[in-house]
Parts: sequence; structure tokens; C-alpha cells
Amino acid sequence: MQQAPPLTFDRYRMDLPNEQLWSGQQAIPLTSKAFAVLRYLIEHAGQLVSKAELTPVLSWPKLRTYEG
Repeated sequence: MQQAPPLTFDRYRMDLPNEQLWSGQQAIPLTSKAFAVLRYLIEHAGQLVSKAELTPVLSWPKLRTYEG
């Protein structure tokens, strides 16, 4: 089975299978939700991503968002 290549941007690298963000040799701790949001935004770089588009894609049960 072939492993997905990491996503890279600026000096950061996203290890997709392990859900880890790296800056050089240093791991940057992220929650699963934060990692998922960052991954989606990176995969849609240069596009406007609305809350309405983002929420269902991430399919978090019982997620409530509020306008603030």
C-alpha cells in the first residue's frame, strides 16, 4: 500500500497518516479537529472556504458553531 506524501507549506510539513504537523524536526501538537481543519484549508489553498462548506466535510458529531 502506498503512503500519502506529506503536505508541505512554508516551513511546515503535515504527516497525514499520523496526523502530525512538523516544523523542521519539531512536532507541533494539534488536536484532531485542528489538524483536520488545517488539512482541509491547505488542500483548498487559494479558495474561499465558508463555514457552511467546512462543517459538513469534517463531519464532527454534535458540533455546534455560533456566529460571534
